[in-house]
Amino acid sequence: MSASSGPAPGPVAVVGAGLVGLGWVVVWTRAGHPVRVVDTDQAALDRAGETIAALWSDVETRPVPDTVTLTTDLAAAVSDVVHVQECVVEDATVKAEVFAAIAAAAPATAVIASSTSALVPSSFTASVPGRERTLVAHPFNPPHLHTAVELVPAPWTGAEAMAATRHLLEDAGMEPIELAAEIDGFVVNRLQSALIHEAFRLVGSGVVDATDVDRAVRGALAPRWLTLGVMETIDLNAPGGIEDYVQRYGPMYARLAREQREPVDWQQVLDAGLAADRAAVLPREDLDARRRWRDGRLAALRRFLDGGSATS
Repeated sequence: MSASSGPAPGPVAVVGAGLVGLGWVVVWTRAGHPVRVVDTDQAALDRAGETIAALWSDVETRPVPDTVTLTTDLAAAVSDVVHVQECVVEDATVKAEVFAAIAAAAPATAVIASSTSALVPSSFTASVPGRERTLVAHPFNPPHLHTAVELVPAPWTGAEAMAATRHLLEDAGMEPIELAAEIDGFVVNRLQSALIHEAFRLVGSGVVDATDVDRAVRGALAPRWLTLGVMETIDLNAPGGIEDYVQRYGPMYARLAREQREPVDWQQVLDAGLAADRAAVLPREDLDARRRWRDGRLAALRRFLDGGSATS
């Protein structure tokens, strides 16, 4: 991926030098933006260069451009940016303070977006000056290996801010998911919630074990959904399209939905054997190595989807 032709992309600030923030650095840098990384923790900034280089190598073979600046000076970092991506802790009070500081120093035209995965934007942007330019742009971890980003407006977010963020992300090779209004869990976590909840139900009731649940997703649902998504999958899975699918299978799914209304106690299922089963398959001391393996597989998939190889 390279920056599009035309005027050079404007600078972007990333506030927070954790893994999500540094993944965003790779996204914006690949798209040609100068990036300012801000953190109050100098030790985190000292580690950031090495981490950025490692993440960069997942998707690129060329060296990291020298367009990334690391700083503890928030006001200077955001003074002339087109976009600010906040990636601090999942605490509404902290985020409100950070957003207020950004708003005081950033250009009035800059969008201020949060990477939060659990907080609706109204919970921390209500008192931000110029709050019409605030929103959530929630990536998936790690951001440089996933293209989807959920764009979630607060009730006061302006259409201009949503449109500007969508265009910026699309120019960076991302795929925005634009919500019309904020909702707890956004879109992906709500979809994921339904699947995980049913997986716990099936394992907890003894119908199937955890390994076979994963086989069901990997071998049946994931290939379809990776290629098509949910709605197009069912549109193609009946001869007459989605209307035919609803006629054929709607009654069965309605019956299943009635059975699935009762919540499952996840902790009870975990204590009854799921935790021990997972530890037997993957010892806890091997989790980090397995995460690195996962990210390597995601990187290979991303390279394939980008055209078969990393940019040279």
